[in-house]
Amino acid sequence: MSPTTTEPGPFDLIGHQDELEQLRRLWRDGEGPRTLLFAGPDAVGRRPAARWLAAYVNCLALVENRPCGVCASCLAVAAGSSLDVREVAPSATTRSGRSKHVREITIDQLVPREGGDPEPLSAWLRSRPRGAYRVGIIDHAESMTAGAANSFLKMLEEPPRHALIILIAPGPDAVIPTVASRATVVRFGAVSVSGFDDLGPHPAVRLGQPGALLRARARQEDSAGARDCAMAFLAAVTGDLRTALSGAEDLSAGVTAALEAGIDPGPLGWLREPLRDLLTGPTLAQGTVGAFGPGVYAAALEEVERCEDALASYASGPLACSVLALRLRQVLAVGA
Repeated sequence: MSPTTTEPGPFDLIGHQDELEQLRRLWRDGEGPRTLLFAGPDAVGRRPAARWLAAYVNCLALVENRPCGVCASCLAVAAGSSLDVREVAPSATTRSGRSKHVREITIDQLVPREGGDPEPLSAWLRSRPRGAYRVGIIDHAESMTAGAANSFLKMLEEPPRHALIILIAPGPDAVIPTVASRATVVRFGAVSVSGFDDLGPHPAVRLGQPGALLRARARQEDSAGARDCAMAFLAAVTGDLRTALSGAEDLSAGVTAALEAGIDPGPLGWLREPLRDLLTGPTLAQGTVGAFGPGVYAAALEEVERCEDALASYASGPLACSVLALRLRQVLAVGA
C-alpha cells in the first residue's frame, strides 16, 4: 500500500515481511513462545507488528488467511476496542499533571498493589479471554523500573496458557538481564521509506522510521513548526551573542511546546539534521559555514544530547538551551 495515498491500516505494515513471516512460523500451530521481545529502533514498526500478532492469534479465519482484517476479532483489534488486547505504556504526566521528561512503568501498572491500578496487567492476563488469547503489550519496556520488572518476572517466565506478552524495547540489553532471558527476541530494523516528500527533509526518512513519518503527516503543521524552531536556533547560534541567547529562549519555548503537544521529533530532534548538513557546508541565515570534519559534528551532537539529558533531569529549560547555544558556538568556532 502506498503511503502517498492512504495511511496504512494496523495490519498493513511498511516493510518487515520477513519478521511477520517469522511470527507466522512461531505461531502457526497456536503454541508459540508466550513472552516475546520486539527489539529495534523507535518508530520502525514494532508496535504495529505487536498489534498484527494480537490480531493473528485471535483471528477467526483459517490459519493461512490470518489476520483477515474483517472478522469480528480483527475489527476489534483494529479499532482498539478488543477486550483481549491491552497495552501498557509509561505515564506521560506526573500525578500533579506535569509533563514528564523521563517516563516510567511502575509496579502498580503490572502487579496488584495497594492504592494502585485496580486491574494491573498480571491480573488481567490471568483472567479468561473472550477469544483465544489475552495479549498484553508493554510499550517502552526499557522504562520499567527495577521494582516493576522484578515484580513481573514470574509472569514473564510462566504466562497462563491463554496469554501472550509482547515487550517493545530497543533491544535485550535495554531491559534488565532477568527480563531479557525470559523472552524470545524478534528484531526489527530500519526500513526503506518513500512517498513522504511532502514532509521535507524529515530525519525519519534517513533513519527508516515509517511510524515517525506517519505521525508527522498527521500533524504536519506542528512538525514543520518544530523544524523551523530548530533552524532558527542554529541560525541564531551563528550570529552575535545576544542573538544566540535570544534564540536559546525561543528554542526552550519550542521544546516545551513540543513536549506538551506530544510532537516527536521536537526541535532538538530536528536540530540534528542541519548539524549533520554542516559537514557539507550549507548556507545559514547568517552566512556560509565552512565544511566541518566528523569530529566537530560528533562534538555538536554531544552538546545536543547533554541538553536533552539536562531537560530530562528537569533542569531549567532556558538555562539548558542557553548552555547549548554557548557550547555550540565554541564547537563551531573550533571547527571554522
